[in-house]
Amino acid sequence: MSNQQMTNLTEHPDLIVERMGNGWTLVRLNRPKSLHALDEALAKALFDVFATLKTDEQTTAIWLDSTTPKAFCAGGDVRKLRQLIINDESNIAHNFFKEEYALDLALHQYPKPVVVWGEGYVMGGGMGLFMAAPFRLVTPYSRLAMPEINIGLYPDVGATRFLAERGAIGLFLGLTGSIMSASGAYTIGWATHISGETREEVLARLTQIDWNAYPAGSFRAIDDTLDALHRPLSAGPLQDSLDVIHSVCRGQNFMQDYQAITSLMEARSDWLRQAGENLAKGSPSTAALTWLLWQWGKTAPAWSRVFELEKTLAEWKTLHPDFIEGVRARLVDKDLAPSWQAKSFNSLKEALGTVPMADDTEWMEILRNFDVV
Repeated sequence: MSNQQMTNLTEHPDLIVERMGNGWTLVRLNRPKSLHALDEALAKALFDVFATLKTDEQTTAIWLDSTTPKAFCAGGDVRKLRQLIINDESNIAHNFFKEEYALDLALHQYPKPVVVWGEGYVMGGGMGLFMAAPFRLVTPYSRLAMPEINIGLYPDVGATRFLAERGAIGLFLGLTGSIMSASGAYTIGWATHISGETREEVLARLTQIDWNAYPAGSFRAIDDTLDALHRPLSAGPLQDSLDVIHSVCRGQNFMQDYQAITSLMEARSDWLRQAGENLAKGSPSTAALTWLLWQWGKTAPAWSRVFELEKTLAEWKTLHPDFIEGVRARLVDKDLAPSWQAKSFNSLKEALGTVPMADDTEWMEILRNFDVV
C-alpha cells in the first residue's frame, strides 16, 4: 500500500490511520465530544480500514485506541438511533447494526494481531470492539460495562456470547450494567493485561519488537512483550462480591434472579447496592431479553450466528417502546425517570412484553422452554 492509499484511509474525519514503523499501523478513534461513540459511517470506515490492512504487506500488527484518555469508546450513538426511529427512519437506524456487527465479526476473525488500548470508558459498542481483539489492555483508569439495562436496549455486540462465557458473573453484569474496574475486568478475562505504563511507553516497547526473534510468530511476540508490562492491581468490588453474585444469580429462574439481585439495594457494598438499583430501575424487557440470550449464548454459538441473531433482536428492540423511553430519560431529557412498558410483572413473559422472534431454531426453543411463546 502506498502512502497515498494510507492517506485515503483517513478521509473519515472521526478516524486517524498512521504507520508507526516496524510493521505497526495505528488506528485511532477521533470523536472526543461524544466519547468516540460509533455511528454507521464510523463503523463502515473502520471495517474498510481493517479490510485493507488485512492484506497490507507493511502491516504486521494493528494498534487501536482513541484520541482522548477519557474513553476508548463509550458505545453506539444511541441518541442518533432514537431520533431515526422517531423520524420513522428505522431502516437507516437498523443499517447501523448491520455495519457495526460486520465490523465486530471481522475483528473476531482477523488474521493479524490487534492490540486495543482500553483506557477510560469502554462501554456498549466500545466493548464490542474491545472484546473482538486478542490483546485487550486496561489501565487503573479504565471503566468497562454493558449498561444497556439503563436505556432499554440490550447487551449486544457479541455480549450474547462473551457474557455467557463468564457464567453467573456474565449474567449479573448483563442484568445490572455494573461498571468494572481494571482489576475486575482482568479477573474475568475481559482484559488480557493491565498496563502500569503510559500509552506512549507501551507503544514504544511494541514498536521495538524484534519479530525475527519469535519464530512462533507475531502473536507470541506481542504477548511476551505485554506480559512484561503487566502490572497487577489489588482486588476491586467484583472480586469482593463473587460469593454474593453466585448466590443471587443462578440462571435457572428469571424472577428468582431478578428478585435476588434487586434485593441488593439493601447491601452494604456501594457496588452491589448500585447493581441492585440498576436492575430495579432498568428496563424489564431488557432484563428479560438479556436473561434469555444468556441461556442461548451458553451453547457457544459461532460468532457469525451470534451477530445474525443479535441483528434480528436489535431491530426488534429498537422498535420496542422501552428503547425510545430509556434513551430519552437517560440521555435526552436526563430526568432519569423512564416509564417502562411493563409497570409490574411476575413472569419472564410479562417482563418481555412482546416476543422477539428470530430465524434460529435454538433461540425459538429457548423461548418455548421458558414459556415465552
